[in-house]
This record gives sequence, structure tokens and C-alpha cells, in this order.
Amino acid sequence: MKSFLSLRSWAALGSLAAAFVVLLGAFMLLCGGSSSAVPSPMNVELVAVTESITASDNWAIVAGKTTGEATITLDDGRAVTVFDQTRGEITCTDYANGCVMLADTLGEAVVWFALVPKDPEDGDVRLALPALVDMRDGGDLGVLQNGWVVRLTVGVKRTCDTETTSLRDFINKFSPDRSTTILDLITDEVTEVICS
Repeated sequence: MKSFLSLRSWAALGSLAAAFVVLLGAFMLLCGGSSSAVPSPMNVELVAVTESITASDNWAIVAGKTTGEATITLDDGRAVTVFDQTRGEITCTDYANGCVMLADTLGEAVVWFALVPKDPEDGDVRLALPALVDMRDGGDLGVLQNGWVVRLTVGVKRTCDTETTSLRDFINKFSPDRSTTILDLITDEVTEVICS
């Protein structure tokens, strides 16, 4: 009786199966099938002063994600719910006097958020943020030292005794930790950078 497939045919099929397994593994790693996937950037799409925060008893940040959930009412009247296991950071602890919420959203869902303290003097108008370290999208977006991606206004003001020829020149001279970035809370854009 003749064999169904020759040894050479079985070897070719085995090679194809091995290549398929390797490609499937690479696809899973690139598409989030691994728990060690690189987190998405922290795009700041929503910027607002908070009016109130109603949170569950166990609401906190643990290992960079929320436990429990909270509903945050913003100064424009919107109410945003932050669900359990949402990536975030909280440096504002005085909820009664208001915080500034910065968030990356997908429709109504909050993908990532930060609650930061309002500036004591310009709390409803301006917010001081870490240094600008890079620009993207032809200068429309700026990357802060902490990884947040913010919108830049056209013609960001550069305030410094040292002269700079452009925003790129300012970034090269004063990043990552020798300047402050000012976010306008009305336009939700960076309007000024100040060297230190």
C-alpha cells in the first residue's frame, strides 16, 4: 500500500504550521494579546474644572488604575463617570475647592484621566503643567515631560530672559525640567511656556 503523503510533504506541512503559529503569536503581541502591552498615549482631549466628585467608598488609584467608580461634575454642566479599572492619576485631594480634570475619552467613556489641583491664583483660567519636551503633528500637539499629549495654540508665547528662535529651540534649551507649560482652561490649549 502506498503511503498517503511522502516524508517531504509532511515536512512541508509541518513548516507551514510552525510559520502560522509564529505569525499568530506576533499578531497577538502587537494587537494587545499580551498583558505587557505598551499603554496608549495619554492624550488630553477633555479639560475642565470640577464642580463636584461623587465617588464610591473604595474609589482610589491602585497601580495606576481606579478601584471603584466616581461621577465627576464639570464646570460646563457635564457629568463624567470614571469606571473601575480606568487608568488615571490623582494629585488633587481637595475636592471641595475643585480640581482640574484632564482626560482622554472615547465617546462618553474615559480611557485615561488625571485630577490635578487648581492654581491658587488663576485656578479657573490657567493651569501650570510640566515642561514641554517634544512636538507632534506639525506643531499642533505637544508632549509634556510626564507623557501627556496636549494641544498647542498657534504661536505659543515663550517667556524667558534667554532668547529663543522658535518653540522647538525653546524645547531643546529648556526641556525636560527647566520650564513650565501653561494650559489655558478656556481654549484647552497650551498658550505659553516659561523657562525657570
